[in-house]
Formats: sequence, structure tokens, C-alpha cells
Amino acid sequence: MEKECTELKTECTHEPILDEVRGEYICSRCGLVIEKQYVVPSYQMNENNTNNFNSSKHYVALGKRLNMVDGLGSFIDYQYNSRFSDASGKSLSANKQVLYKRLKYFYDIRSRYVNQETDYNIFNLLNRVVNHLKLSDNIRDRAAYFYNKITSEVSKEDITNHIILIAMCIFIAIREYKHNAPITIQEIAEIFENLGHRVSPRTIIREIQKVKPIVGDIFTTKTRKSEDYINRIVSKVINSNKVLDRLFKYKEEVNNYKIYLQKKSYEILEDIKLKIRGGRNPYIFAVAILYTGDQLLSKIKNRRAILTQKILSEVCDCAEYSIRDHYKFIKENYIR
Repeated sequence: MEKECTELKTECTHEPILDEVRGEYICSRCGLVIEKQYVVPSYQMNENNTNNFNSSKHYVALGKRLNMVDGLGSFIDYQYNSRFSDASGKSLSANKQVLYKRLKYFYDIRSRYVNQETDYNIFNLLNRVVNHLKLSDNIRDRAAYFYNKITSEVSKEDITNHIILIAMCIFIAIREYKHNAPITIQEIAEIFENLGHRVSPRTIIREIQKVKPIVGDIFTTKTRKSEDYINRIVSKVINSNKVLDRLFKYKEEVNNYKIYLQKKSYEILEDIKLKIRGGRNPYIFAVAILYTGDQLLSKIKNRRAILTQKILSEVCDCAEYSIRDHYKFIKENYIR
């Protein structure tokens, strides 16, 4: 038999072609297998919607992620794909489609978070809060890292409320990014309240004091400064319709006014050191700094101010009397 095969190989003079699916050289005319050729297996991260497959592909989706519960780390086919194909790209039969769809459903839904229901719900909440606050993925992942680290090092008896814990983790992650995420603790608490959870600034601070001695000093962030809020407040002010109307009324160019407010605010803050500011709320103090800068500009141009305490109160969501009190302090320490 071997002799016959060798004779056939030598007798076949047609041009061979490579079957990349089976890894064999085949005669293009008679279909005779001439020899085997090992083909390097390919690896594909993106989905291929065409049916013209030349080789066996290994389709995978990203597995365990930091900010969610991901089961065993992979999916049956793509995460959101409901049509299944074999290695050569041909669609499976109807019965197998039903079978794999059922297997995929039970794996993707239940097996993904079995015995991890708490973490699953907490990470869903984390993603919703991040989406509402429009925070970056880096902050989301940092908050998830803090949560995973704390829950792995702290016993279950010491964690009384996972919702307050994730709120604390978001707060700490935001603090690390300073002016890139100028969100106040009150805003974090309000988002949780809007989502139906009882979280307050006091409970977040209390959770930090409770967890910090157990996990060590992983919270190395410093207290917020008014400088961290300037860009955000300027952006909110410039996008206010009332402010835009007043800028148009006094023939002020919007971009120039924005640049002036930012530059002048940082100049004033540079002159008022942290020790002089004392324990004043950095966010409200930053609002008062903007008000001061606008007051100085109005004196230079000999016209009425663009910003009023009422407008700033509405735009920046802080009380008029607080702005007035902080402005009085700034006037005494900065404006001579």
C-alpha cells in the first residue's frame, strides 16, 4: 500500500494547492493528498462577518475585567453574538444553534455571577454612578481596584454596607485625579440618593475612618484645593445662557473672557496661601474667586460686572450668602 502511495505521489505532476483548514497539500486536479503542512494557528480579536474563511480562527472576547464580575473570563463566541459557526465559518444546524444559544444564555447570565451577587450588583452600581457623573474609565477602574483590595483584606463582619464602601472608593479615586475630576463629595452622595440609596457625605467620611486602619494607608490623597475646581466652574459659567446674554450685552468676546477668568483666578489663589484660607469650603471659595476676578475686570473696563452672586449661585449650586461671605474674606486679604 505504501508503495502504491509513493508511486502515486511521483506520478502526479499537477500543481499542488494548500488546504489551510486541514493543513495539507492537495493536487489541484485529482485531489490527491501529497503531504502535510503544519499551518500556524491564527488568533483574532475582532469579529469577522464574512463567510470566506481560509483558516481556523480562534474567537475570544475579553475576560475578567476590573470593574465588573466576568465569570470564568471568556464567552461562548462573542459576548453579544447569537449566531454560531464552526471552525470553517459555516453556520451550525438549527438544532445546534438552539443548543449553543441555550448554553450561552445560562453561562453568560447565571454562571457569570453565581456566589458573587453582591459584587455583581455593586459593580453595576459603580458603572451607573460613573456614567451619571461622566467620569473617565481610569477613575472607574481605580475605584474598582480600591473596592477589590478592601473586600479581599477586610473580613465580611467589618463591612456593614457595600454601597457606602463603593461610594467611598469612588470618592477616593476622584480625589487622586484632582482637577481632572473636580467632583464634590456632596455630588457623589446626591447621585447615590437619586439611584435610591441612602448615602451622605458624613457616611462616606465615616467609612474612610473605619476602613483606613485595617487596610493600611492606601489612601494617600490630599485635601482638595480651590485650584482643582477653577476649570470646571469657569466651564459651567461660560455655558450659562444668562452669562452669555450679559457677555453679548457688554460686547465681551466669550473666549477672551474665559481665558481672563482662568488666569486671574489662579493669580488670586496664588496670593492667598492655604494657611490663610483656613478651613473654608474649597469649591465655594473657588466660586468666590471667580466673582472677585469678574469684579476686578468690571473696574478696569468701567462697566457693570458680568457675574452676579445670584447667577453664580444658580449656575454653581451654592448659596448666595456663602459667596458673599467668601468674597468679603478675599477682599480683605487680596484686594487692597
